[in-house]
Amino acid sequence: MIIKRAYHHGDLRRALVLAAREVLVERGPEGVSLRGTVAKVGASTAAPYRHFRDKDALLVAVALEGHAELQGCLRGCGAGTVTALGHSYLGFALENPALYRLMMGAGIGDRAGYPELAEAHRATRGVLAERVGECADPGGFASTLWCLLHGLATLVIDGHVEPGSAVTEVDRSLAFLADAKAG
Repeated sequence: MIIKRAYHHGDLRRALVLAAREVLVERGPEGVSLRGTVAKVGASTAAPYRHFRDKDALLVAVALEGHAELQGCLRGCGAGTVTALGHSYLGFALENPALYRLMMGAGIGDRAGYPELAEAHRATRGVLAERVGECADPGGFASTLWCLLHGLATLVIDGHVEPGSAVTEVDRSLAFLADAKAG
């Protein structure tokens, strides 16, 4: 009599997300594949389909993790100033450029098929607005701040602004916004 043992990896979903994140950093979203991530964790080729229907679903899981981390950075940045928020946001983006790009749209085919990703964007903006509300009138300021920070992060990641001058650019831009708001 042959006894078939059940396959058990432990937390395969988590292992696949971590492996995909490593590949994302090394090769970008184009380099991530279900086959490659499953090989990296040493599971069977059919195993990832228990957790992810396709590559995009795996990338969405990585992006959701990134949003949670960014939200944690914004909540934990300490001082309740717009400048502290700006530094925290930009620091996260520059420390995790491949992840940040993925979170903001690069590499996932049909984003409309993943409403949880749109909700993660809203939640990240919500945390930013909540923290801005602690130190300024949250109105449209949170959206303006997010646009500014996202634009600057993208410019640095793409090599249009030197990383060393990014903090200076954030400070200068935020001072400009504060002056414009006061005037």
